Amino acid sequence: MKKQFFIPACLLAIAAIGFILYALEHPELFFPWNAHITYILYGVYVDIVVLLFVLAFWKRTDRRYFLAVILELGAIFFLVQSILTVFPEGESNWYLPLALGLNCMALCLNATRKKRSEKINISDEKQRE
Repeated sequence: MKKQFFIPACLLAIAAIGFILYALEHPELFFPWNAHITYILYGVYVDIVVLLFVLAFWKRTDRRYFLAVILELGAIFFLVQSILTVFPEGESNWYLPLALGLNCMALCLNATRKKRSEKINISDEKQRE
């Protein structure tokens, strides 16, 4: 575990919990900008916290899964947007299908890489014999 990523991730998670608790006690307060901007900032914040936790436990041998992690972070971002955004009646929510699509792409990427690594391991074993 890498402490240079884990400690900031824990501090940001604690700050988020504190912010949520404060916001629940004071519903009369608001940000001076549009709610959509606020939701984007929430999504980016959640992505940063998740990325820091991933980097804290990241091993050097896991570099091949970096693209899958980026796709999963995009899925988390759009999932947060889907949860927080309320669309008027009759207007569709396109965040959720986008999040699910990114998640499926990451899963397919991991599955194909796993199959490739299994084939490489099998061919390496045959060469050793």
